[in-house]
Amino acid sequence: MADAERLAFEQMLVHNLKAPLTGILASLEMLYDGDLGVLSDVQRSAVGTMQAQGTQLVRLIDELLELGRTESASFTVEPVPIDPAEFLRAVKAEWSGRIPRLTSEIGPDVPDVIADADVLRRVFDNLLMNARVHAGSNAGVVVSAERSGDSVRITVTDDGPGVPALDAERIFEPFFTAGSSGQRTHGLGLAYCRAALAAMDGTIAFVPGARGATFVIELPAAVVLTRQALEQDR
Repeated sequence: MADAERLAFEQMLVHNLKAPLTGILASLEMLYDGDLGVLSDVQRSAVGTMQAQGTQLVRLIDELLELGRTESASFTVEPVPIDPAEFLRAVKAEWSGRIPRLTSEIGPDVPDVIADADVLRRVFDNLLMNARVHAGSNAGVVVSAERSGDSVRITVTDDGPGVPALDAERIFEPFFTAGSSGQRTHGLGLAYCRAALAAMDGTIAFVPGARGATFVIELPAAVVLTRQALEQDR
């Protein structure tokens, strides 16, 4: 099956799976809210569990599609200069309701990064979801940016239980879950992050520590693009 055909098949499959799931979740919401009659506490709890499991299925379908796209030759990115300070402010505003102790730190004279804004946003959504699941919704999470030579280094650190050093590389494998928090994930988010960043000439690494999890992203700085353009003009 050709790349384009495979991607089209995956998109069709995702649509056919998500459409009935969306209808089921809508009906469950009506049940939970009492629109179809008053439920007992036991019944309401059971419906809430079904809602949570249905939402997990929808997220799994989305993650499978996203990861499949990164592995396709048709996966393309549109790198543009992005202001890290502005970008992280937008991320913080979006996530502050789900991670109240989320803070950002921007170093002096941090240049723009060269990246695809939409893809980079999905990378950070995956990283922050990962922190929320494994470290908890009350975890302290710090996102910082600093210049590192011809790159910009962006670090995401939480104060949760962390990941064993032996799993530092395996956590980027599809479907691998460390399970340190007792909560399960699909093990696809970090695999997507690595593949997506590689498509933007970036990298991501996990840095083991005594406590908490630290992910370090490196992206090319806009100054590199400017220097290359000047050299070509010569």
